[in-house]
Amino acid sequence: MCTGLVVTLSACSAEDAPGGKAEPLKTVGAAEGALNLLSLPGYVEEGFEDRSVDWVKPFEERSGCQVNVRTVGTAQDVYERMSGGDFYDGALVPSEAFGRLVAADGLAPVNTRLLPSYKSLDARLRGLVKQGDETYGVPAAWGANLLLFETGQAQPASWGAVFDPGESKPHHKRIVWRDGPHAIASAALYLKHRKRSLKIRDPYALTTGQLDEVVSLLREQRPNVLSVWKDGIQSIEAFAAGDAVVGMGGLHELDVLARGGRPIAVAAPKEGVTGWYAAWGINPRVRHPNCMYQWLDWVSTPEVQKQVAEWRGVSPADSRACGLLRPGFCTAYHVGDRAYIDGLVFPRIPDEECEKDSECADWSDWTEAWSSLG
Repeated sequence: MCTGLVVTLSACSAEDAPGGKAEPLKTVGAAEGALNLLSLPGYVEEGFEDRSVDWVKPFEERSGCQVNVRTVGTAQDVYERMSGGDFYDGALVPSEAFGRLVAADGLAPVNTRLLPSYKSLDARLRGLVKQGDETYGVPAAWGANLLLFETGQAQPASWGAVFDPGESKPHHKRIVWRDGPHAIASAALYLKHRKRSLKIRDPYALTTGQLDEVVSLLREQRPNVLSVWKDGIQSIEAFAAGDAVVGMGGLHELDVLARGGRPIAVAAPKEGVTGWYAAWGINPRVRHPNCMYQWLDWVSTPEVQKQVAEWRGVSPADSRACGLLRPGFCTAYHVGDRAYIDGLVFPRIPDEECEKDSECADWSDWTEAWSSLG
């Protein structure tokens, strides 16, 4: 039997919890003194790279929770560690892994009533981390996977300029892709309109047959691509040098290039645009639940949202941060732009029908398919 804490979500193992699932915390009690986090780069900063960029030490001082963080590079890393039994109290989970973690019981429900800042986060993002009546995460940031182009070129009207070997022929070897599953989703969005016989409904929920068709298109196009970028700086450098004239990018890349005077703009592809988000989630085997809930509320405050937005070059989940950010930031990043964010196609938690369908491509299928492209 698990004892010793006045909270419901505690340091019990999955075997201690009925059905292997933890219950949400009911009250926040005394801090346990430690907090073990898993994160992508730039979301848990304590002044190592820049002394002025530190939202960890202030949290430790006010909460009494000593933060220990392991930084990993990809969504796949987060997925494997959170679903593999590693004892992190929580993780910053990218959207492409979030839904699959929920489906695999790799995230615990969150009692948002214990988080005063939660209700101020963007409503669309809050909806994306819910399944039924349960909330499984706290949105931290978001962005869009944009079609960027050099204004001296003809403005593309379709994602075919990036993914279709025929349509992209005028700028072969001057195309850049974003690394990872988001490229698959954007290409699926293109094929949803270009090849309707595939019957793609959701570019983030593909059957194995649909995934094969998308990967076949990407494989055919891959030799025509200049580079596949993991870090936005690679995309910025390619466009700034004039090596790239069209490709995938984000609001950060566009903002940096525009402020640097580069003639780069955003196209409006007729197929639409996919989006991404990152959200903090709780490990069902959380060892320090009181510290974890204090962290969830801390990173949702406008002050921390502002720091993350500036440091990472992302859109904050809370528009209240706009009052603290530099003039023009929120306009450039579409913060609070209801029509813009509602128009994006985001990853979502897979529905039960997809999960029970043997033809529904799972996370391992996506990652294996992307890795096969080289």
